[in-house]
Amino acid sequence: MFDFLFNKSRSDFKIHAGFAPNSVGAFLVNLDRATERLEFVKPNIDQLGFPVERISAIDGKQLSEEELHKVCDYKKFKSYFKMLPERGTIGCSLSHEKALERFLESEYEFALIFEDDVTFNPHELRECVNRAIEKKDLWDILNFETFHDGFPFKIEDLYEDKHMSLYFTPITHAGCYLINRYAAKKLLEKFYPIIMPFDHYFAASWEFDIKFVGVEPRVVKQNFGSSQIKSETTKKFNDKKIKLSNTVFNTRRVVVGFVYNLYLFIKNLIN
Repeated sequence: MFDFLFNKSRSDFKIHAGFAPNSVGAFLVNLDRATERLEFVKPNIDQLGFPVERISAIDGKQLSEEELHKVCDYKKFKSYFKMLPERGTIGCSLSHEKALERFLESEYEFALIFEDDVTFNPHELRECVNRAIEKKDLWDILNFETFHDGFPFKIEDLYEDKHMSLYFTPITHAGCYLINRYAAKKLLEKFYPIIMPFDHYFAASWEFDIKFVGVEPRVVKQNFGSSQIKSETTKKFNDKKIKLSNTVFNTRRVVVGFVYNLYLFIKNLIN
């Protein structure tokens, strides 16, 4: 059913040679069956004033076991998170990959990528995006919908009381983010095999040598209905080997992420 996903190479999609400076395209990730979510979020996105393209999301529930194992390293995922990946988690990652590829095929310099369960004030978000583009040297990914405190440190004012921050402890969620072409290419280069949820993957900035920044106070919330990802009963694995792998993974994420973002923070102060 989804052979186009599993038989491709990085050269199979066309990266547009040029782009319109400072241009922004909005990409909305939405399952074909999630019509209610589309009706909920699209009016707000349309009010932003950016061109909008709907990305038909990959439904993990429709993937065969063979297809799932082709794109995901179940062994590593299990060792890192003490659980096996849910179908929705894999589908979500593939959907964001699809949005990033479509962005690189376009003529936009930046992509504003949405999941379909977010709420926001269109005027506020539009102003934040426009001001962020004026300060585009400070970030490669600008996250608007963030979960966990993250211990944020301000690096630059943005709009009214909003500012851009680096995070010194791990954060997750990818409900709405602004990304440039450099970061999109970097994320796609290491995309396979999937070894973690996408919102963990794209925030691991040290792995890609990119600047991952968030907006504080947060302007986008993810709060429409129940999750389409965590729809299954999740079994936890707690044997000693798995616990050790999980501890090492989390410790490395905290320590390396802290050091990398501290380096960026100091570099920003010096400049």
